Amino acid sequence: NVDDISDTEKEDVYECSNAGRKRNYHNILERKRRNHIKDGYWKLRDSIPDVEGKKVSRIQILKRAVEHISFLRAEIKRRELYFRELKLRLKNEEY
Repeated sequence: NVDDISDTEKEDVYECSNAGRKRNYHNILERKRRNHIKDGYWKLRDSIPDVEGKKVSRIQILKRAVEHISFLRAEIKRRELYFRELKLRLKNEEY
C-alpha cells in the first residue's frame, strides 16, 4: 500500500527515478556529442583529396589533414612568390 511507505522512502524512490532520468538524459547528450564529432571527422575526411570517401581511421584522417594543410600553405607561398615575380617583370617591361 502506498500509505505504508514513509516520506523518506518516497524521497528515495523519487531520487532514484530522478537520477535515472538524469543519467538517461546525460547518455542522450553524450551520444549526440559523439555523433557530432564523428560527423566532423567524416566531413574532414571528405575534404582531403587522397582519402575522400575512403574508409580510414580517425588518426589517419587527422594526419592526412595536417599533411594537406601543410601542402596548401606551401602552395600559397609558392604562388605568392610567383605573382610577385610576375609583377616585377611587368613593372620592368613597362620601362
